[in-house]
Amino acid sequence: MSMETRKFGPEGSLRGTAIVRGGRRIPGLLIGLIAVAMMALPGFGGGPRWVAGQSYFDPAAMGKPVVWATGIVTYYTDLGGLSPTVNHAQADAMVAAAAGYWSGVPTAAVSIVFAGNLAEDVNGSNFAAAAGVATAPLDITNLQSQLPMAVVYDADGAVTDALVGAGSSDPSSCLTGGVTVVVDGMATDATITHVLMVVNGLCAVPAKMAMLQYQITRGFGVALGLGWSQTHDGIFNGSETWSAGAQASWPLMHPIERLCNSSGGTCMPGALGLRPDDVAVLGRLYPVTATNADIFPGKVVTAASTVSIHGVIQFRAGQGMQGVNVVVQPLLPGTTQPDARYTATAVSGALFAGNAGNPVNGYADALGNPLNQFGSTDQTLEGAYDLSGMVLPAGTTQADYQITFEAINPLDTGAEAVGPYTLGQAKPSGTMPVLIVRGLQAGANVVEDVTIEDSSQQLGWGADGAEASPANLPGNGEWVAKLDGYGNSSWFRWHIRAGRQLSIETQALDEQGRPTADKARPVLGIWQGTDAPLVRPARPAVQTLQPFNGIAAGLTTTWVQSAVDLDLRLGVADQRGDGRPDYLYRGRVLYADSVTPQRVPFGGAPVTIRGVGFRPQNIVTVNGVAAAVTGLTSTEISVIVPVAAAGVKGSVDLTVTDPATQGFTTILGGMSYDAGNTDGLSIVTAPSNVVPKDVPLPFAVKTLAADGVTPAGLLTVTYSVISGTAALGCGQLSCVVVSSGDGLATMAVIATSSTAAVVSASLSNGASVQASFSGGQVPQLAALAGTLYLAQGATFAWVPTALVLSNGMPSAGRAVNWGAGSGVGVSAAVTVSDAQGIATGSVVAGPLAPGASVAVNACLAGGAPNCAAFTVVSVDPAIAGLVAVGGTMQSLSATGGPALAMLRVEDAAGHPMAGGTVGFYETLRGWQPPCPLHGRCPAAPVLATQMVQATSGADGLVSLTPLSLPGTATMLDVVAVTGGNTTLDFQIEQHP
Repeated sequence: MSMETRKFGPEGSLRGTAIVRGGRRIPGLLIGLIAVAMMALPGFGGGPRWVAGQSYFDPAAMGKPVVWATGIVTYYTDLGGLSPTVNHAQADAMVAAAAGYWSGVPTAAVSIVFAGNLAEDVNGSNFAAAAGVATAPLDITNLQSQLPMAVVYDADGAVTDALVGAGSSDPSSCLTGGVTVVVDGMATDATITHVLMVVNGLCAVPAKMAMLQYQITRGFGVALGLGWSQTHDGIFNGSETWSAGAQASWPLMHPIERLCNSSGGTCMPGALGLRPDDVAVLGRLYPVTATNADIFPGKVVTAASTVSIHGVIQFRAGQGMQGVNVVVQPLLPGTTQPDARYTATAVSGALFAGNAGNPVNGYADALGNPLNQFGSTDQTLEGAYDLSGMVLPAGTTQADYQITFEAINPLDTGAEAVGPYTLGQAKPSGTMPVLIVRGLQAGANVVEDVTIEDSSQQLGWGADGAEASPANLPGNGEWVAKLDGYGNSSWFRWHIRAGRQLSIETQALDEQGRPTADKARPVLGIWQGTDAPLVRPARPAVQTLQPFNGIAAGLTTTWVQSAVDLDLRLGVADQRGDGRPDYLYRGRVLYADSVTPQRVPFGGAPVTIRGVGFRPQNIVTVNGVAAAVTGLTSTEISVIVPVAAAGVKGSVDLTVTDPATQGFTTILGGMSYDAGNTDGLSIVTAPSNVVPKDVPLPFAVKTLAADGVTPAGLLTVTYSVISGTAALGCGQLSCVVVSSGDGLATMAVIATSSTAAVVSASLSNGASVQASFSGGQVPQLAALAGTLYLAQGATFAWVPTALVLSNGMPSAGRAVNWGAGSGVGVSAAVTVSDAQGIATGSVVAGPLAPGASVAVNACLAGGAPNCAAFTVVSVDPAIAGLVAVGGTMQSLSATGGPALAMLRVEDAAGHPMAGGTVGFYETLRGWQPPCPLHGRCPAAPVLATQMVQATSGADGLVSLTPLSLPGTATMLDVVAVTGGNTTLDFQIEQHP
């Protein structure tokens, strides 16, 4: 039988066996009820099936195997027959024969005794299940302590079906459903108090009798508290061949029935006898001592009559190595050849906890029972093994022994578990030695401690943080760490934005860094960063219930979506709550944080995606359509957004997918074709009420993001005359303007009559604003851009302009007189209009007092006064803002030169601020590749630093020529500072 096809029911060939609700006497069974909502419990291979743990059991019992108190087990059988061909007496004989194999071991203090009959024939008329509880005769329940073991002859299979599940008694399933053993009573002193065994009568047919007898015998092994053994398991993986020696020592308690085939028939010769491994384990759990020898006449003191080898297997750093199968075989006399007939095994750490729970999935089972009920927490037992109770080969008085070490079969988990690990086996670390122990005689007690010198070593993998102090997520989103101490877990924190989906992955690795499912079993939990450390909710917000749910070997993955900005905290733990030096894993967060620009034209455009965890071969889609990737690092992807499909406009999703892991990250509505769904417009200036007829006046708007403050540049603004008579500067009734980087768009609007007119400015998403006006008397002089917002305390040379008209047409050569109030000086009292009718003034404004507003007037010379008014307004620079206009997100090769970086200084109301001081602090570093997966990220060398100061113009704009070294790959960090505490950071990359 190949390893790949091995799949059996609970407890191997004993369906539903060795099961206890919560590992204790089941409460509330006052009217003859026995619970059947059961959970599988650990089976410690080559030794005890259960070991008392920290909870439920008495403190003094922790670490002790759970066995019958005296080794004397009395059982009672029901009154019925087993089948039409097997009557009650014959069934009793089968059970007695099976019990005799165990009672007859001379080195074990065990006696299984028939004590009489139950009060009834247990069958489908008095045993039934409903809602997870079976109604049963009182004398087969754990409430009858004077009847510690009940054996039921289930003639028609009804009891098996009620206890285990409908169809469990089917004769075609006798290999797994022939015998059911339920251990439903354990006392707090680590003793078994009650067992129920059900023998399926539908399997009591001539062709299957040998197999049924074999299963009853194995069932008594379970009832006595013996775990499964993997002696000669190499037959399954090809490292050992089936031989007469293997048959002779194939243990009765192997998890996979081998000596009797599934179709029944004759079992192999000698199939029913206990093998040396079974005998050794039985003597180990039930030793005959000088104290109890008189209770078991004819038996011999175990320690004096057998050989004992025990010790500790440990990593080179000293931690015990749990879950290693220790194999002992005597050598044939005068040879180096092991004698397979006398093979005995034990698993290291058999007394230590194999599943203590973890901070992600919790510390209790599905029924709320604490997982630390079974297995000691004493870490000195983590790698300990015990091979006592071994009988010398027949006809010898001493022997040499070979000790070897092997991995547990990874298929032996759950109800078939060999050793303390039930959720998944862990391969040993390093090169397993072969030891020879010479000249052992009966009574020998040898200690063989083993340190695996080339095993994994505990190194300084401390960058993953602790639960109370999580580490910051590495800059590239990837890391390698170890769960390198018992119960250790990894913790990280980071911030994500609203409307993001992201993947979190771990991949378990072996010592060579190769993916594996035979070391750590990582599970992932996500909490909000605001959750108090060590005071977690009952469950994390997101968790993986099982490891290895990904498509790649050793891969565990989960996904997170956030509707709001928040901090996340990630916990990575071994599913079993284990931790060892060879529990290596690679972690990764695949997260797209931002895309720049967020808005592209319908014809597509280049954008840059920034985030973490990006890898080569990642795929980018926009609205489900693949985009061309032109450059990729772990933190940045450059793509060409495809042309928008017909009818697609506004906000669309942008997704980065890793086909190797099926991980993905999405910015929901993260970019848009032209205006996004939530973009809007605000009016900066617009004609209103009665305006001069036939005079071009500015209709200026600002395109804004959803917050109503952040400019949304490069959007299509459509100006349209929607009613009345008016003209647009483009000469059409509908004109298109693309807003600048700071969101400004302007169109000249002309009132052509006294009829009321409405002109709209709108975005592609439907957002719009309107200007309503009508034409009036044409003035001879009109102010253009009539207000200057000046930083308080600044002095600024301003050039105001006015338009001189004659009969509505620009008039050249006309003299204009300029004057101003206190705080503004006029440099030229008279100027003359040019060919376009523009008269340009020259004034020096400031410094002005807080809140001051000073008028500047321009009047035509001669005749009746005809004047235009200008205003200089003092604004507080302490609350000024900075807006990026262009050149703040540049990524270019080292051979080029960066373009100017343009910023706009605005006052608190969003007006352009003149005279604002901006300091640019530049740090030029050498370009560095992405940080490595583990270890520190090398510090980039600082090549140059510089501070540049600039003053904003009338339009609020300031510019910076970025610092660079031609031909050198660099990364320039710039911090722009204005006002009190206002900063704007940006980075310019010149890559190799």
